[in-house]
Amino acid sequence: MNGTILSPLVVLDAAGPIGGGVVAAAVAAHWPLVAVDSDPAALRVLAAAYPQAALTLLQGCARDEATAAKLSAALRSLDLPLGGVIAAVDGELLRGRLLDLPVDASCRRFEAALAPQLAAARHLLPLLADGGRGAGYVLVGGPGGVNPWAGYGHPSVTEAALRMLARVLHGEARPLGVRVQLLSLDTPAWGVHAGLPRADWPSALDIGRHALELFGPGAPTDAIVEFSTRRAAVDRHDISTPGSDQRDARALPGTVSNTSHHEVSP
Repeated sequence: MNGTILSPLVVLDAAGPIGGGVVAAAVAAHWPLVAVDSDPAALRVLAAAYPQAALTLLQGCARDEATAAKLSAALRSLDLPLGGVIAAVDGELLRGRLLDLPVDASCRRFEAALAPQLAAARHLLPLLADGGRGAGYVLVGGPGGVNPWAGYGHPSVTEAALRMLARVLHGEARPLGVRVQLLSLDTPAWGVHAGLPRADWPSALDIGRHALELFGPGAPTDAIVEFSTRRAAVDRHDISTPGSDQRDARALPGTVSNTSHHEVSP
């Protein structure tokens, strides 16, 4: 599909570990992006890494109802034909047992992890629906949602809740003409949850590539897409993101030509 005109994708938490992998994969695939992050300095670093990329920078977040509404308004003001959203929201990875923490403290952790996901969906799904382009909305989930991750009780509970949130949003968004999906990891990711590479663990770049696949032709339509299953299918059939040259991440900065980036503050 080289030469295909691709609609811009919005990447939430674009300067975070997973968001950075999505951005790197999209730049390699010549996919235009709106990179959203609350840290203006991190956005400037991102712009410097990809000086020729089709990258629009937008300072903002969807931490709660108010910030999500402000972000939606800022995205609408860009007047771009958005093709979808990748919610690469990085929750704080807190180790510990559920039994060792007071209930109110545990509930605060659950809310801190899930509220941004729900706030973003509440305000960005209608924005995508108004575009009338059959857009997609992909959440990225970590390990522990199916089987508990030993020693990480709170992330395990929130990942299980995120799976159900994705299923519910998948059904509620269908009448809007938007497809909501969760790309669910069943292992830690090196460089995100753990530092050293392991052959059976994905990198942030791997996650980014597979998230982009969900916007391509022949992608699965299920509410929950298991990363391990999808990864095996991609490896087996050599499915590639539209326009992707699949080059090493070290060669990514500056791979997109004749484009520019823009910085926008709401």
